[in-house]
Amino acid sequence: MPRFFYFGALLGIAAILCSPICAQTPAAGNARVQHVMVRGTSDAMEVEIQTSGALVEPDTQAITGPDRIIVDFPGALPDAELRALKVNRGALRGIRAGLFFNNPPITRVVLDLAEPQSYRIAASQNAIVVKLGPVKPGRVTTAGATAPGLARATLQNASMATSANVAVSAAVSSTPVPAVSEAPPPPPKPAVTVTFENGMLRIHAEKATLAQVLFEVQRETRAEIAIPAGAEQEQVVADLGPAPARDVLAALLNGSAYNFIFVGEELTLERVILTRRDPNSF
Repeated sequence: MPRFFYFGALLGIAAILCSPICAQTPAAGNARVQHVMVRGTSDAMEVEIQTSGALVEPDTQAITGPDRIIVDFPGALPDAELRALKVNRGALRGIRAGLFFNNPPITRVVLDLAEPQSYRIAASQNAIVVKLGPVKPGRVTTAGATAPGLARATLQNASMATSANVAVSAAVSSTPVPAVSEAPPPPPKPAVTVTFENGMLRIHAEKATLAQVLFEVQRETRAEIAIPAGAEQEQVVADLGPAPARDVLAALLNGSAYNFIFVGEELTLERVILTRRDPNSF
């Protein structure tokens, strides 16, 4: 009997010692995007994105029409205090942030620009710094994106090389080379189109997700919209507006799985608060 008591006591002590470690392990792996700060002058600006938890390697891309830089944090959730910023300094107009996808989680930070900018990424244990600068022809950013001037020059040189090869071939064979012109394929039709002019919002979506629609509304209206979890799994087919932004969004969200609150004037939209409805409530 004493022997069984001795082994039982050892197992109990081992369980007590291991339980705090086991309880802390999942929490240590939770990555979050906490705050966004802007530093520097209009000619050399830095955007610091502060994170917590596990180290996250961001995915970045530069997009035109309109110009913006997107920084995605795979596996990270947005902190409750993460907010959009209106900057209007130099080429940086503002910063939007929120949950882009839920499963797996992706938090997206968007730098809205007035004109194309080159950028470099510097990472530390608890922050990602995006360093902005003017675009210079032939310059390639450290993030792997090519400046627009270089891309255009490369395509032009490739076209000149192709024409030169055709001319040499024609001279050797003494046979006229017919010009071949192939029309480029039409660009794919966007799944969602959102316009916002003079306070009037229009949404046209064909099999787009609710997350895509809300992201485009956020981009056009500059409103702060935290995209709710699960919105990337809901399909939307709609043709709404043009009408005041509140009326269009109310028509979009009525009957959805979310409660919504609009903040702002009648023809302006500053913030949209979305919360998932309780399926047991009426």
